[in-house]
Amino acid sequence: MSTLHRRLVYRCSFIALLAVIMTAFSGVAMSQNDSRFHVDLVVFANNDQSSQYEEDWPDNLHLRYPRNWLRIDNSGSTLQKVEYMDPEFEKAFNSLRLSSRYKPLMQASWQQDLRSRKQAPAILIQGGKQYGSHYQLEGYIRVAVERYLHLDTNLWMTSFGSTAGNYYLPRQPLSFNEPEEAVFVDESFESSPEYAEFLKQNPSYLPADDQAQTAAQSNAEPIDQIVVMKQQRRMRSDELHFIDHPRFGAIIKVTKIQAAPASSETSLNDSAQ
Repeated sequence: MSTLHRRLVYRCSFIALLAVIMTAFSGVAMSQNDSRFHVDLVVFANNDQSSQYEEDWPDNLHLRYPRNWLRIDNSGSTLQKVEYMDPEFEKAFNSLRLSSRYKPLMQASWQQDLRSRKQAPAILIQGGKQYGSHYQLEGYIRVAVERYLHLDTNLWMTSFGSTAGNYYLPRQPLSFNEPEEAVFVDESFESSPEYAEFLKQNPSYLPADDQAQTAAQSNAEPIDQIVVMKQQRRMRSDELHFIDHPRFGAIIKVTKIQAAPASSETSLNDSAQ
C-alpha cells in the first residue's frame, strides 16, 4: 500500500470516527435538554359572591410547605422566569383580565427542567392583595413529567376580614437552610393512612409548635375563611388545562422546548473540513 493510499484510508477513518463522536455528543446534549419545558400559569379568583356559600369549607386545615421547593423569581439552571407567554395561553389570560367575573391573582411564565413526581420540587406561589406578611393567594404547585405530564396543586386562598376563625397560615420558607420548624411538612408521614385516620379521630388536633405559632400570630390580620385547592391532574403537552374550584381556579399550559437545529452553514463548514 502506497503512502498516499494509507493517508487517504487514515483520513477517511478519522472522519468517520469524528462523525461518531459528534453524534454521541449531540445525543448527550439532546438528552440533557429533553426535560426542558416552558410553563405558563395564571391563578384567578371567582368574583361571584354566591360561590362563597355554595359549600361548607372546613376550618381544621393542616397547611404546610415541603422542604424541596423553588421560587419562580429565582434565576437558575433548573428554573428560570421568562417574560414570554405562549400565544394561546396569552389569549386566555387576556380574556380573564377583561372579565368582570374573574380576577387574576398571579401570572407567571418560566422554563423548567421537569423531573419525576417523586423528585419534582414544589414551586412556591403567592399573589393577590398583601395582608401583613401574607398574601391572598399562597401555597405551591408541582409540575412533573413521566409518561405524561402531571400537575399537583396545593393552593389556598384566604379571606381576611373582621373576625378571626380557627385558622393558621404557615409562612413561606425564605432559605434552604432554615431550622426545623412546623412550617415544613414530613410528607412521607402526613400522607400515610395512619396519620389520616388520626386526624379523622382527632379533628381539633393542633401540634404544640402550631399552638405556639398561632398564639404568636394573635395580633395578625384576622381571617374569615381559607379555601384550599388540592388537586392532581394528568396533562398533555401543548394543551391548555383548566383547574376548577368554586372559589378560585387556574389555567396552565406546559410546552416542550425543542432543541434548536444546527444551521446549514455550520454543517457545510464541518463537511468542508
